[in-house]
Amino acid sequence: MVNEPVQPTSVIPSHANEAATQNGEVVKDTRTEAFLKAVNVPAHVPLSGKMMEFDAGGACVAGC
Repeated sequence: MVNEPVQPTSVIPSHANEAATQNGEVVKDTRTEAFLKAVNVPAHVPLSGKMMEFDAGGACVAGC
């Protein structure tokens, strides 16, 4: 969906009920890791306590 019909400027992956990060890194063999490998656009993983900012075009401008 992301690579073809939608084609966003960037994405923020999130999967319910999955501990996708640990110590600020993506956990191996998670759905989030698979998603990051599959998308053709910049993907910004959300981390607890870290705020990200995006411009109107979807580009991450802070906290990336």
